[in-house]
Amino acid sequence: MDSFSDEQLIALYANGDIEAFNLLYMRHKGGIYRYCLRQLHSTQLVDDIFQDIWSKVIQSAEQYSPNAKFSTWLYTLARNAVIDHVRHIKVVNKVMVEPKGGDNACLHDEDSSSKIAQVCDSESSLLQHQQAIALKHCMQKLPSLQLDCFVLREESNLSVTQIAIVVDASIEATKSRLRYAYQSLRHCLNTKIGGGHDS
Repeated sequence: MDSFSDEQLIALYANGDIEAFNLLYMRHKGGIYRYCLRQLHSTQLVDDIFQDIWSKVIQSAEQYSPNAKFSTWLYTLARNAVIDHVRHIKVVNKVMVEPKGGDNACLHDEDSSSKIAQVCDSESSLLQHQQAIALKHCMQKLPSLQLDCFVLREESNLSVTQIAIVVDASIEATKSRLRYAYQSLRHCLNTKIGGGHDS
């Protein structure tokens, strides 16, 4: 079953094969979790949304169309879940308690593995930590539309065309958002890691 495509697995799960769902979950849980974390920056919130996303996969499996790539469908569910949260963020903030460390909590090492984070290639764990913090800071400065496309690009295997479908934009608009996102991040990271004063 490991050799089955995502599309084959979701079809099997829709017919009651639990093992197929477990394999899909193992394949995509890391990317989906990091996608949500980079958008929301709070593990407490992400844990809840992460569970909601997979619950929607379970509930909607029979509605999945084999004409669509599974990962495109999955990240569309994830994006919609994040958008729903952001729309209600003021209400959530009134009732939730920020977990210890809050938005300043360090990213895990695996979260610093994106192409952009590799500005300075070094074996120093301290430098890697600084890069991760700098990357998080710079990502938070991106406009939301650019951040959305960038995180989808970095945390999934989606093509530009598939990302355009997820974000409901034209391919050219998606390419433009990605281009500006990468340019802005390179500038910000070079300034921060290079000792500049970008704030």
